[in-house]
Amino acid sequence: MRWSAPPAPQINPGNSIQGVLALDLPAGVKAASMELHDSMFSGGMKVGLD
Repeated sequence: MRWSAPPAPQINPGNSIQGVLALDLPAGVKAASMELHDSMFSGGMKVGLD
């Protein structure tokens, strides 16, 4: 089965979006941040998780 995500909206500098991201973490682990990339060649950015 192949999963296809809907097209991502374009997010221009200074703009933001909100959404829900489900993570499967081991019991007792609390993630503080994650690093997001727009491609495997980008520098990425660290995003805090509340």
